[in-house]
Amino acid sequence: MDERFYISKLENDLAIFDASETNHIAKVRRKQVGDTIKGFNGDGFDYTLKIEAISKSNLTARVLEKRKNLASAEPNITVYLALLKNDALLTAIDNLAELNVKHVKLFKADFSIANVDDKKLEKLNSISIQASKQCERADIMQISTIKKADIKKDCAKTTTFFAYENATQKPTTFSGDFAIIIGPEGGFSPAEVEYFSGFAKQISLGKTIMRAPVACVSAVSTLKAVNHDC
Repeated sequence: MDERFYISKLENDLAIFDASETNHIAKVRRKQVGDTIKGFNGDGFDYTLKIEAISKSNLTARVLEKRKNLASAEPNITVYLALLKNDALLTAIDNLAELNVKHVKLFKADFSIANVDDKKLEKLNSISIQASKQCERADIMQISTIKKADIKKDCAKTTTFFAYENATQKPTTFSGDFAIIIGPEGGFSPAEVEYFSGFAKQISLGKTIMRAPVACVSAVSTLKAVNHDC
């Protein structure tokens, strides 16, 4: 597997890498002017590039080939994820990016004990980029926040599931884009169960109670397995 690098700016057929990525390409991977590398910038395409110039602040490379990444053909998957404690949230984000989830929308649940700010969102998006590099997807999982009260409207046109520990139904075959709602470590409050059940299909992930990062993997993997378009 060829290592892939994140393109910070793409102007016509010239790719520009920032200082951090330049250091990795030139110092760690020891690439030089004239070498060929692989890159992506989040637009769903893979790029074959030839290095033209290297400085301390950036690296520029000419586009030799642009090819559609096959992973981008999958349906759009959105995960509405209750805010988790830091380590659990970082693990969940990394796992979801590798599962080709397109959007993660973080919300404050009744039993959430964590918060998120711009600095943490920046870190989470950085993790998403690194995961995309490793798993060979050419788009980048988008991470944002949403108010719990806005989720119903936000997913109105999407097949939406609600991972609930007391549910008895298992997901059946369906097609197209989908969304899944996953709760915090303390689970959902009775009011939240009533709210989410009003517009999302309850599904069971099994007989055991899973930690949130594991529930993320289980839920998305299970739904992808019964989705005709995945």
